[in-house]
Amino acid sequence: MSENSDRRPRRRAARSAGPPVGDGVVVEATVPSAASVELGKSAVAAKEDETVVVGLAKGAAATNGGDTDTAVVELTKGADVDDDSELDEEDAKLTKLGQIIGLAAAAVLVLALVVGATFTALAARSASQEEDLRAQYTQTARQAVINLTTIRADSAKEDIDRILSVASGEFKTEFDGRVDPFMDVVKQAKVVSSGEVVESGIESVDENSAKVLVAAKQTVSNTGSAEPQSRQYRFRVTVSQGDAGMTVSKVEFVG
Repeated sequence: MSENSDRRPRRRAARSAGPPVGDGVVVEATVPSAASVELGKSAVAAKEDETVVVGLAKGAAATNGGDTDTAVVELTKGADVDDDSELDEEDAKLTKLGQIIGLAAAAVLVLALVVGATFTALAARSASQEEDLRAQYTQTARQAVINLTTIRADSAKEDIDRILSVASGEFKTEFDGRVDPFMDVVKQAKVVSSGEVVESGIESVDENSAKVLVAAKQTVSNTGSAEPQSRQYRFRVTVSQGDAGMTVSKVEFVG
């Protein structure tokens, strides 16, 4: 025989895909008995993320005398499963973190809304209370001016008592010792006066008092005039707030 005929013909390894084993893919390959089984990407078309396991097929006997042995190449997906598990775990952590952040953001938003609503309510209440207080100052000053400009001879005592009922401080002191003489004059002259407030407004406000400007007109008739006379006044009325409520502590003519 020639040198070429003495050589044993080189056999190509034949592969046939068998049924799946477990979670992997089993490939039955026939390789030379003397050769070591080497699996590369080109041999079994393994993906980079696949784990390759090589072993004898279950139930298949190794043929010592034959040219070839039957080997089983199992391509398992274990690595893929592990990678997917890690990814799923990371996704779960990210999802949980996102939920926590969402809850925290919602809590902050709710807290901000509550604080904002509380602040708005308190501000509205404070503004309402201030407005009510200013209205009380103004009303007290207006009533005091009406009391001062409305006096009749037949009700002089009651009219003067009404003036003194809201008087305090300097304004009240002005009447000390003068009530009786004033009342006598009103009765003798048969004074009939009627007052009306034309306009009013707060000039200034401090912690416990306010100065109110009041414009008023008065119609007066007495025994010395044949016709009723009309008069115009402007007062600066100081209203003070104390334990007894609001009182008039000072009255000034301003023109």
